[in-house]
Amino acid sequence: MRKLILSLAVVAFVSFSLSAQVSSSEKSVPAKSVELQKVEKEKKYEQQKLEKQRLEKQRSANEQVQNSQANNPNAPVATFEKLVHDYGTIEQHADGNCEFVFTNTGKEPLILSNVRSS
Repeated sequence: MRKLILSLAVVAFVSFSLSAQVSSSEKSVPAKSVELQKVEKEKKYEQQKLEKQRLEKQRSANEQVQNSQANNPNAPVATFEKLVHDYGTIEQHADGNCEFVFTNTGKEPLILSNVRSS
């Protein structure tokens, strides 16, 4: 009888200690993932901050160029033949190309850089 009670006590102790180890390791995993999420959020925030600073620098540089050109009577001027193109109804797989023709009506050369379509 003593052996039976002792063996039941050992089995209960072992099963309790194993379940305690599993639950404590399960608790530490989410804590690590929460820390990883915090680090990722911080990295994303820093990237957004750097992008915002880069865009602000680019804006201020563009403003300086525009201000210097506004004071220059010989500055290049782009004059477009049309500013808007109405496609109307387009059939599927139709060619949607449109050319916007412009002319430099200023006295200095017009330099186009970083041209992108929308």
